[in-house]
Amino acid sequence: MNTTFEMPSQTATPLQYTPILSFMSDKQLALFVPFVVYWIYSGFYHLISIYEVSFFEKYRIHSLIEVETRNKVSMGEVVRAVLLQQFLQTLLGLLLVVVEDDDVLLDDEVELLGYRQTLEAMATIFGLWNLLEPYQNIIIETSYWYFIPLSRFLFAMIFLDTWQYFMHRLFHQNKFLYKHIHSLHHRLHAPYAFGALYNHPIEGFVMDSVGAGLAFKLSGMTTIGGMIFFGFATFKTVDDHCGYDLPFNPVQKIFGNNSAYHDIHHQSYGIKMNFSQPFFTIWDRILGTYLPEPPKSLKEYQSSQTTTIHSLTLKDREAIDHKDEPDVFKIQETISAGISPRYNLRPRKTLSSI
Repeated sequence: MNTTFEMPSQTATPLQYTPILSFMSDKQLALFVPFVVYWIYSGFYHLISIYEVSFFEKYRIHSLIEVETRNKVSMGEVVRAVLLQQFLQTLLGLLLVVVEDDDVLLDDEVELLGYRQTLEAMATIFGLWNLLEPYQNIIIETSYWYFIPLSRFLFAMIFLDTWQYFMHRLFHQNKFLYKHIHSLHHRLHAPYAFGALYNHPIEGFVMDSVGAGLAFKLSGMTTIGGMIFFGFATFKTVDDHCGYDLPFNPVQKIFGNNSAYHDIHHQSYGIKMNFSQPFFTIWDRILGTYLPEPPKSLKEYQSSQTTTIHSLTLKDREAIDHKDEPDVFKIQETISAGISPRYNLRPRKTLSSI
């Protein structure tokens, strides 16, 4: 049975609603799933980071000392800010749940009958019904159970990407919005997992709450579909800030917009690039803000040096962390000054190289 926010159609028969958990509705559960996903997944990365698990160390993007010295905010402050944002987002979601209609279950058999009638009508118009009639059951059931839910999910992903790209870019290009709101997130020059949602509450509301809410509503996903979407978007956001470039991580392999890609945006040379998040790189490619790896000149400089980030002074590491947004083309000045803004500039590994 499918759960939906919409009122049943005239042909639909409301059925008894049974939530996944007996003590809360599925709508309420959908609000808490991202919270659980966020702290469990980021907790995993935090543990392997602070204990410097040897297997993962070679995949670090930034050293632990970089995390401790280059970031302009303590981990305690980050945790408090993230919890505040999640509290406000959950509270807003609960208020919206109260004013919305109750969940309604639709009879799948009735819905499938409606799809069958639609298919027959459309195929008849184009003279294709005789050809499609023997396959109508497989066409209808495949569409209803797989193609339509997946297409709604994909639409939601593309919509959220579009929303976040243009909002994110606006928060960078408008000096007031950057200085007073978005610069908070860029206190993290060496991102880590549970800092993914370290944002100003206004930014969290505009980019995350409004964007994800509109993606859900406009896509027409069911409550269960929305629950999966919110959970996956949260999972992806945490992974993008995890601080590890893992060649065996399927999410990082499938999506070009991954931890290594987004980390570039947190560096001085890439702060005006790579605005896309959290799934694809479509808008970066179209609008000329695509920077898939550090500039070649920077990598050549890094490979010619024996000095690592561990031997750089704190003054050296802070030299690239300007208070205001630098021009992306000032990277040459950074290189000529003998400063390496990233700890790990190795080419991305592939499964064959492990």
